[in-house]
Formats: sequence, C-alpha cells, structure tokens
Amino acid sequence: MTGQSAGPWRLLWPWLVRLLASLGLSFMSTAAHAVITCSLSAPVAVNFAYVSATSKTRAGNVQQGSVTANCTRTSAADPTTVTLSASNGLYASGQGNNVRQVFGGTNFQIAYDLYQDSACSLSWRDQKNSTISATLSGTALNTPVSATFPYWACKLAAQTLTSYPSGLYSDRVDLVLYAARTEVATSSLNVNIYAPAVCSISNGPSQLTFSYNAFSPTAVFAGTSFRANCTNFLPYTLALSPVSGAVGGLRYSLGLSLSAAGSASNIGPVSLDAVGNATGTATHYINGAMVAGQPGQAGTIVPQPHTLTITY
Repeated sequence: MTGQSAGPWRLLWPWLVRLLASLGLSFMSTAAHAVITCSLSAPVAVNFAYVSATSKTRAGNVQQGSVTANCTRTSAADPTTVTLSASNGLYASGQGNNVRQVFGGTNFQIAYDLYQDSACSLSWRDQKNSTISATLSGTALNTPVSATFPYWACKLAAQTLTSYPSGLYSDRVDLVLYAARTEVATSSLNVNIYAPAVCSISNGPSQLTFSYNAFSPTAVFAGTSFRANCTNFLPYTLALSPVSGAVGGLRYSLGLSLSAAGSASNIGPVSLDAVGNATGTATHYINGAMVAGQPGQAGTIVPQPHTLTITY
C-alpha cells in the first residue's frame, strides 16, 4: 500500500514545485510595482472672445492655460515623469472640438482645438494619440513634487458667425494623468468662447436723388437701399438724422422702411427696430418724399448730408 501511494505523489511533486515557483515569481512581480499617488489641480477655465479671422493664430483667438500635477513617490521604482491626456470634449466633430450654445432649440457650435504649442500646430486631444509629458520637480520619496503642463486653446480658422446668436459657448474636456501608463488622477477643463454681437452696414446707402419739376401736382418719392449685417437674434435699431431738410428750395422728409419707396405709406419712421436674421444680412431702405406744389429756386443745388446710425 505504501509503495503504491508513493507513485502518484512523486508525479505531483514537480507540478507543485513549478506552481509554487510561479506563485513566488508572481508575488515578487507584484511587490516590484511602483506605488505613486497624484492629484490634478483644477485648471483655470479657458475664456476668450471670438475674433473674426481667417487665421487661427490671430491675437484674441489663442488662449494659454496650464494644469499642475502634484505627486508623491513612495518607492525608488516610481516613475519620475507623468503624462497628461485630453479628451475630445463633449461636442467633438471631424474638424476638432467645439464649444456649444443651444438657443431657441437650435444647436450652434464654434470649432476650436487644444494644442501643445502657441503656434497651434501640435494638437493635444484624443487620449489614444496625444499626450503631454512632464518631469516631476524632484525625486525625493514621500515628499510631494509637482509637474506643470502648459497648453493652448485656439479657435479654428474661417468661421462665419453672423448667423449665430451672440453669447457664451462652452465645452468640457476631460483630463487624465498617467504614470507608467497607469491612470493616477483625473480632472476637467472648461473652455468658454464668447461670440460677440456684431453689426455693420454695407452695400449702400447711395445718394438719394429726386426728379422734381417745379410746382409738381403730386408728391415725388425716391429711395436707396443698404444692408444691415447683424448677428442672428441680435436686436438693433436704425436711426436717421436729420429727418428732413431742403435742397434747391424743395422741402423733403426721410424715413426708414423694409420696402422701397413708392407711396407715402412706406416712407417709414425715422427710427426702425429690427432683429438679426439667420442669413446674417437684411435689406433696408431710406425713403424720401417731396410734397407737391413747391416752386423750387434757381442756382446751384447743395447736397444735404444725413447720418445713418445702427445701435445694438
């Protein structure tokens, strides 16, 4: 009986030895893993106003920021460098990250991106492909040390926002800190771009010319048009000054309208309230009228200047 039982034991013994050896190596490997604790400071939000430009590096469209990692190494085997990654944000698209505003149920987005350099050439987004590395400020054990990661937020080029509502557009980027490819801390970065209200006048108005014969039995009308290019949803006011005058001894009055002159009914008021539309441009008219029965006067006609003001 004793001899029979010894056989199987001898067969099992090498297997047990190999198992114990394997476990021993496993224990040794676990004990050798570095233990480092880190935290990320809350980065200051990136805030800047949109500046219309074809170049993303134009002043005003680039904003620098930084985030600091604070780490404590407890073993000489702990890494002395850490890396920081940035996600694609909440509203990523094919052209980069976006800040977003929802207005009137419509989603408006402005494209920007995060970069590792002030020239906005080395992208910093998508944690699978791009990280920023930094060396800890010291190697002492059980002592807090830090590393700082600079970055730049840049508005992407060639975006037209006249059809967008003015206001604050926001995004959140998740940050992940790695030590020896192990995630050790997280934080988030808020990106805010303010789209300013914009209004301008173009395509006129041209000179207003009346064709009036002395003692005309009917009133004579004339008009000129111009375009108001204003941010979508932006209220603005147009005003004329002065609103009447005389040229060549012929009295006239002026008004603003959404349609061309043709009758007294659409001369329009001297002040007109409007709202920027989705196309970013609206056509308006300055209409004038000369009443009937005026004799006029001989001599050189001196044009009368008037001022058109847009307020928003």
